[in-house]
Amino acid sequence: MTHLERGRILDINNIHASYGESKILNGVTLSATKGHVTTIMGRNGVGKTTLLRSLMGIVKSTEGTINLNGSQIDKLPTHKRAKYGIGYVPQGREIIPKLTVYENILIGTESRSDYIRHFEEDEIYSMFPILKEFRNRLGGNLSGGQQQQLAIARALVGNPLLLVLDEPTEGIQPSITFEIAEVLNKLVDKGLSVLLVEQKLDFARLLSDHYYIMDRGRVIKDADKDNIDFEELKKYLSV
Repeated sequence: MTHLERGRILDINNIHASYGESKILNGVTLSATKGHVTTIMGRNGVGKTTLLRSLMGIVKSTEGTINLNGSQIDKLPTHKRAKYGIGYVPQGREIIPKLTVYENILIGTESRSDYIRHFEEDEIYSMFPILKEFRNRLGGNLSGGQQQQLAIARALVGNPLLLVLDEPTEGIQPSITFEIAEVLNKLVDKGLSVLLVEQKLDFARLLSDHYYIMDRGRVIKDADKDNIDFEELKKYLSV
């Protein structure tokens, strides 16, 4: 069964986007499959983060459509896209430094469509035990890896259909990246869908079912994990 034959959670079709006069995305088309990890790779500056920001409505797309679980969302504001079922963990994490770990996680419930404004602490803390230990610590006092775990936990309590991660391994130690990969694999086994932007091939290989390679604002190749040429992929990651 190929990537396109499985049920799809996300369809991005011919998306164009710019920052001012600078054209960043030049007709990106890709899809993400339900219950799988879809990974976007490529050098810095090829448009990966802009694509995710366009998906969330943070950057306005000038052309193209975005469908999530059968609903067209590209005209919706960011908060409504989240309520349709996207949990977004941006590059840099963007936790709130003056709020506690618990308060930061609680903010994630604002994106729930069922208006439930609490979360199962035991469930979240079983995935990220350090967050239980630091429940009352200010977010700004956590290490980079702990903040990344916090940002993922915050997204998960929104009960997303699709978890979107923008370079989750950036600036964190290898031991924590493996812990994060283990958690994500367990969640995917339970049916969560993940769209991942990642630069580190070793981390991507722990998770990914399907790869898209971007260059100069376009998707230039894609393949399932069993058919991807990793030596060729490395060429598109090197500076």
